[in-house]
Amino acid sequence: MGRKRNQGKARKAAKAKAEDAEGLKKLQQLGLSHAKMLQDGTVFICLHGAGPLCFEGICHEFLTAFRKEFCYDANHIGDSLSSCLIAAEDATVDEFAEVWNDSAKMEIAKSCFLSEGAQHILEGEYNHAREKAVFARYLEQIIAIDLLKTQATLNWPKINELSRFVLDPTIRGDVHTLVKFFRKRIPCSCLDKKYEEVKSITKMGMCYNPECPIPCAYVERSKTMYCSRCRSVTYCSRECQKANWKFHKLHCEKCAARIADFEAEQQHDAIQQS
Repeated sequence: MGRKRNQGKARKAAKAKAEDAEGLKKLQQLGLSHAKMLQDGTVFICLHGAGPLCFEGICHEFLTAFRKEFCYDANHIGDSLSSCLIAAEDATVDEFAEVWNDSAKMEIAKSCFLSEGAQHILEGEYNHAREKAVFARYLEQIIAIDLLKTQATLNWPKINELSRFVLDPTIRGDVHTLVKFFRKRIPCSCLDKKYEEVKSITKMGMCYNPECPIPCAYVERSKTMYCSRCRSVTYCSRECQKANWKFHKLHCEKCAARIADFEAEQQHDAIQQS
């Protein structure tokens, strides 16, 4: 009698484990690669801060459309990283105005890219993680500029330092910067161990002078300097900054003007509130 009872329990346990495995497989097919089975058979899912709205509804549709447009421009047109991001925004801004104009929905979209990117890192898929990091940082800055009014212009060096794959397929952003970016933005501790592994890697930056003598203009970030007027480009030396001035001048003046207007508006608001 005892043997039959034990055999019955074993069959039930095996059936439950099979059902859990099937459920895990379905979750992963839905795109939840975060789903893992623990040793006791429990299915555990850490979404690294992403909520259910990331996987359905208007935010999910927006994420799909934005990514699709970006990838199309990157693969078929071959534009720069900035051009591909702006093209993706332009292609989705009307259809998904509900998202672009709502800071809460934009935060949901950003959290989804952060969640996916963090999981890519845990699975060793750094190239996919770089793409998600670029998307997340772009949305983060758009939120600050257009919705929260806390930033004047896009900081392209901060976006470019996460990924160089559009500019040069042989050069990648350093893993230290990549892991740190996600670790600071997700609410869980899933990347703590990985960060300890990569924090000794030198952080790399970019010189925006096309004629920079350094191979691929890829330089230690601590040795780069921002343009003091616009802070939208970095250089490895004064020589490179001077050499690029005739090309950078027009953009710099426009950017500096936007920064001046932003700072004047901030000062005006501060006076009004005092």
